[in-house]
Amino acid sequence: MLELRGIRPAAIQVRTCNSSFDRQAIKELADSIRQHGLIQPITVRPVDSGFEIVAGHRRYQACKLLRWRVIPARIRALSDKDAFEIQLIENMHRMTMDPIEEAEAFKAYILDYGWGGVSQLGRVISKSEQYISSRIQLLRLPKEIMEQVAQKKLKPSHALELVNIGEDKQKLIAEEIMNGGLSVHAVREIRRQIKNGAKVEQIFGFDGTMDDGIAAKETKDGSKSAEIKLLKRALLVLRMSLARLDMIIEEANGKLRSEERAEVVSELMQFRLKLHSMIDDDLKKISLLKKA
Repeated sequence: MLELRGIRPAAIQVRTCNSSFDRQAIKELADSIRQHGLIQPITVRPVDSGFEIVAGHRRYQACKLLRWRVIPARIRALSDKDAFEIQLIENMHRMTMDPIEEAEAFKAYILDYGWGGVSQLGRVISKSEQYISSRIQLLRLPKEIMEQVAQKKLKPSHALELVNIGEDKQKLIAEEIMNGGLSVHAVREIRRQIKNGAKVEQIFGFDGTMDDGIAAKETKDGSKSAEIKLLKRALLVLRMSLARLDMIIEEANGKLRSEERAEVVSELMQFRLKLHSMIDDDLKKISLLKKA
């Protein structure tokens, strides 16, 4: 049994408990401890001025909230690296970390403190190297998009497809993902089209200057706004289909024998003309709705 006043939070923490969600969770944990007691002791390590928490920061905060004087604790002599690993393993197992917190913890372990590479960390937390590398890649995104990932508005798999795209494009695509429910495959196709020179405004069927105008009209006519959004989603699907069809035509030209090629490519080109016609019709409808 150790006195709470002789214990301090870890100097190097995997995560902090500063959000309103965490504060509420600590209050709920305190209520549970008041009713049932502290089932699992915290883990601490000796430091010069007393003890430092290794595992159990939320339990410690909950017991402070209850104004406990002492707390059950296991005392272990651990290095900074060992203490960090125990914290990380505990939080991963309890699934209390969002993807960005995981990314920051992985980056700290590998890059900031240099305690080991991706494979070493993978063995410690029982995760694949790809999982760890992908999480760290999320830190290359703008702060706004990282917050959307942390708040579970944007899935990590979607967000990863936005890495290496210009920030203005990232935000436009992220907004379309959240509004329109685009699949990872669709976002990957958008990224491919951008790499080939297409403008994201063209892909989504707007010129980038109409947002304010449409925003004003949306307040007056919600149904028209919804119709425009649906038509833009349809436009995206058509453009992606056209890009896929071009790939198939290219494949047919490269793989088929000459006697087969002409007939197949001709048929595919007919499909392509129909798709172009559908895209033109969709753009005209969007344009008419904007002017109405």
